[in-house]
Amino acid sequence: MFSQISASIRSFSIPKQLKLLHIFESDTNLKKHPAYLDAKAGNTASAFQLVRDLALDALELYKKQWGQECIFVAPHAKEMRGDNAIPQVLATVCAVVCGALVDLEIIQSTRVYHTGADPMERLVSRPEFLGQVVPGAHYVLIDDVTNLGGTLAELANYIQMYGGVVHSAFVLVNAGRKNLYNPIKKQLD
Repeated sequence: MFSQISASIRSFSIPKQLKLLHIFESDTNLKKHPAYLDAKAGNTASAFQLVRDLALDALELYKKQWGQECIFVAPHAKEMRGDNAIPQVLATVCAVVCGALVDLEIIQSTRVYHTGADPMERLVSRPEFLGQVVPGAHYVLIDDVTNLGGTLAELANYIQMYGGVVHSAFVLVNAGRKNLYNPIKKQLD
């Protein structure tokens, strides 16, 4: 029983130096894009169209912060309508723009259905990951939307557990209230 409990405890936090880069603070532009529903349901061509239209200009600005040495990694998440293609396509486009690598080894091994979930559902249903981490490699976490940061926190934990370095994170939409993932002392108290 103890091993089951200890396996579910997050050992590593989001690094304090992590830079969260995003384009939007609301998912309005994302959801009104004509390719959104198909991309969210797993259509790779639709996801590419959405990423090209919404993110390509921003990626040109951000690429200097990442460099060619980073590995872009996205959670492969199963949604109610299918496999969400947006994060993986976004990670691939980021890697191409930077002349870097995209990770295809690390996968989300649990279905959490976070889209539309309330905060308590997100805390209870935490994602888990499997796959090879390159020790010492610098990873950039990629996702389409972050609300509370739980998926990115679990992905960061997994990468750090196996010796990877979490460099930064990039999402299309940061729908959270703050741009920081580490709580201030007052919140911890």
